[in-house]
Amino acid sequence: MATTSSGVNALYEDVVASLIPFYDNFVLLPTPGVLTNIYNISGGVGDTVKVPITNYWASGATVAEGNQIITGAGVEDFDPGSIQLTVGKRGAGTFVNEEALEDGGLATVRNAVLLRLSRAIAQGTDKAGFNILATGSATALTDVANVNLTNDGVSNVSLYTTGDVSFVMSPEAMAYAIKREPTVKMFNDVNYDRYEMVATVRNGFARIPFSTSGGNVFFARAVIGSDSFDATSATGAVSLNMFSKSVANLRKINAPTDASGFYTAVVSAAHEFQLAKELNGIGASSGSIGSVAQDLANQALMDGLIGQAIGCRFIRSQNVPTGLASA
Repeated sequence: MATTSSGVNALYEDVVASLIPFYDNFVLLPTPGVLTNIYNISGGVGDTVKVPITNYWASGATVAEGNQIITGAGVEDFDPGSIQLTVGKRGAGTFVNEEALEDGGLATVRNAVLLRLSRAIAQGTDKAGFNILATGSATALTDVANVNLTNDGVSNVSLYTTGDVSFVMSPEAMAYAIKREPTVKMFNDVNYDRYEMVATVRNGFARIPFSTSGGNVFFARAVIGSDSFDATSATGAVSLNMFSKSVANLRKINAPTDASGFYTAVVSAAHEFQLAKELNGIGASSGSIGSVAQDLANQALMDGLIGQAIGCRFIRSQNVPTGLASA
């Protein structure tokens, strides 16, 4: 960084100091509240992590006094395996003109730079993670047919032309590793009288399969439905019943919950709206509740009563796969 400007030096130092907190506020998946298998491999050699997994456990049997406990019948040997997680680089950059520093003010420029850089790499991280959760690959999805995670959503894709993918997941559905914390570098481009600021992070995800006698299963379910805010049950809208079904299916295979006994439901904006429409009749009386009050009531129901009844915490994210073709 070659510059004699005290203003840009102060900007650079402030952005470097503040990027990680801003990134942490915007990123969803790599947080202990959502995932439990988080690995920091910064400072180590290589870009891969072997995540241990185990096979399914057998139910405890009734044993008569004096008989063998380990009989071999219906008892599975502990057979640990592993999956490989590879980290990749996410990056974003922005230009800062000298005039922006002179005319815009340091605080304004700082906030704009932090917003662009932190949100961009956070969004890149979450999008890669949700793609991997849906298919096992970070490649962006274009068709709902490519989702190989079991779907508890709208089974008849002919009801809609494009769809969103929401998820209900256990905190042990995925593993996450970070190799490089969010980092900022800057270059003074004298030819354009501006500064190039680049933020990068190196991280990665992997789905964790759980081995059973019937094959591998995952501790997450997809809920796929229309991406239209005007969708109804007849045109592919999702419903609370679909999320409740996902929770029941996860409980059926003993998928671990968080410390409070909940799974996490991550929904698209369209699916959140469809669920809110389903709740609009709850507590309303002849249209007397205003739209703002009704929105607050819906959110309270989603966060409180409905979430507790279903068994999952609802989080909206614009980074789940959206606008996918249905055929």
